[in-house]
Amino acid sequence: MLAWRAMETAPEPSAGVPGVGVLALTGLVGALALGTIFAGGGSGVGGILRVGGAAVVALACMLVFFGLGRLSLPHLGRSGWALVLSTVLLAVWTGASIAWSIVPDRSWDAFDKNVVVVAFLGLGIVLAGAGGRLGARLGAGVLAVGIASALVWALASKTVPALDPGGDRVARLHEPVDYWNALALLADAGLGLALWLGAARGRTAWLRVAGALLGYAATLALLLTLSRAGLAAALVVGAVWLALSSERVEGGLFLVATVAPAALVGGWAFTRPALVDAGQRHADRVSDGALFGALVIVGGIVAAVAVVIGSRRRLQNETRGRVGRGLLIGLGSCVAVGLIALVVVVGNPVTKAWDQVTAPCSEVVNNPSRIRTLASGRLCWWSEAWHVFAGKVPLGAGADSFEVARKRYRKNAASVTEPHSIPLQQLADGGGLGFLLFLALAGSGAAVCVCGVRRLVGDERAAAVALVCLPVAYGVHALVDYDWDFLAVTAPTMLALGVLAGAGRLSLERGRQPLVVVASALVALSLLASFSFPRLADRSGRSALNALDHRDFSAAKDDAQRARFFDPFSVDPLYVLAGTASQQGRVREALARYVQAVELQPENPDTWYALGSYEFFLRNMCAAYRYLNAAYTLDSAGTEWVKGGALDQARAAVNKGACEN
Repeated sequence: MLAWRAMETAPEPSAGVPGVGVLALTGLVGALALGTIFAGGGSGVGGILRVGGAAVVALACMLVFFGLGRLSLPHLGRSGWALVLSTVLLAVWTGASIAWSIVPDRSWDAFDKNVVVVAFLGLGIVLAGAGGRLGARLGAGVLAVGIASALVWALASKTVPALDPGGDRVARLHEPVDYWNALALLADAGLGLALWLGAARGRTAWLRVAGALLGYAATLALLLTLSRAGLAAALVVGAVWLALSSERVEGGLFLVATVAPAALVGGWAFTRPALVDAGQRHADRVSDGALFGALVIVGGIVAAVAVVIGSRRRLQNETRGRVGRGLLIGLGSCVAVGLIALVVVVGNPVTKAWDQVTAPCSEVVNNPSRIRTLASGRLCWWSEAWHVFAGKVPLGAGADSFEVARKRYRKNAASVTEPHSIPLQQLADGGGLGFLLFLALAGSGAAVCVCGVRRLVGDERAAAVALVCLPVAYGVHALVDYDWDFLAVTAPTMLALGVLAGAGRLSLERGRQPLVVVASALVALSLLASFSFPRLADRSGRSALNALDHRDFSAAKDDAQRARFFDPFSVDPLYVLAGTASQQGRVREALARYVQAVELQPENPDTWYALGSYEFFLRNMCAAYRYLNAAYTLDSAGTEWVKGGALDQARAAVNKGACEN
């Protein structure tokens, strides 16, 4: 026990100024983090091979250097090892769910994403070990640059509409991560990093300016995402930073100096429909965007000047006390005014909130009015997730299966990919064990944060407090959103946890370990194959569809067979093969392909519908009714069920004796 305690608290020996190798490694990790934010593929799979593959290769190379005795890795202690073990086991369980998943091809993609998450956790640990005494600061700096770049791009997309081609359909700020709530999470983390840069002691003027601009951009971007969870997380992040930091008064003043101009610019933006409402004229978006850009620059200058001027005045103990009390009084007054305004606008806020939360399933409009309401479809989605789990006890429906599994229980035809709660997502997808592994990851992550802040001192502790803000914000979002699907926010969060797990710890002894070298290379090659095969299958599938459209049946069949080879869990190649056979008049073969799809994914209503529709096309009404009715049983709220449609016609034919022939 004493040995473990010593390992948890032992400081890293002095490492001096980082050398070229450490700076190169930091730059590499920073580039990977930046790539994940900008090219993570949103909630899809587009970033797995490019970003995830690069991260896996980079981590494998670092482990090879460690195995050759050229790189130091830190002791992790109990909390760090618990985090690594729970994250790896969750990824393994996700991969295992392919065996029973109702959509195994999606579960394969989910496994690949989880592997990328593990890789970024490993990169954070390696960065902390290589950075030595500067590990936490290097990690915080890397994330500050990446998040600042994303926020600048986001605001630029509002200023220059050409940077956001979809801005006419969705006005909420979402670039470059493709989802407003995910961008809000980055903005929340940016606030913590901004406080570290701009409010901590000993900062140069240019660092304080950088912090002021980051805090200002984070606040403004957060407002324009219209994210209610983001606003709640921002309050938690601010409270956590002020609670853990020794510069509480300076932090409070910093927030006033950066949040106030951002609130003014954001408030003006809310008066311009072209900036905050969808469906506006392009000319209005261009003109208002230009004016918005000018105001953003002015507001940034005001925030930077206020922070620099304020930092030049040293607060004595008595003055510090008065300023602190003034900030508390000001905060209390703002809260009181806000509560009074809330009562005036909505009446009894408790009753109103309860009515909104329990309202029928419907999505709230994406305009500024959503900030005033708690209504959403989340209670319905959470209920559906519970029904999915209850129907698939104990293993769950398989990773990333919720969009299909919920169709049996949904009340309307709205498409929802996840239940908007990561714990419930893990419960529905991975069953009881998946849920417990996620809880273990969350608990060990919290332990890593606590141990990191306690273990480090001075500037490293200040950086650790900033790093903690990212998993804290992620934890708040995790309760009401599906950020686990977004590499753009999950990978940086795991990177921060990896840095916190390894920063300030003793290094493992260097020495040649051939097994580590061989294992790292083999695992990396295997994972690259896992990343590549679904992408190759997708490419071959698109080629097959194109060939089928041009009636090149031989090429369509070859490409579809190739797609099946690379991804035997997908039903899409089977549909192409069925279409090819049908157009060539080989009806039995086409039916056999549709049956194969049903056998591959028997709980997917789409496979039954495809088979039933083909039987209907062949006028085999008895079989058509049987298969279409099976699809209806799995998804009674689908848009394909129209009065007088195929199912009604097939049922009528059966009632007239179609099955008696």
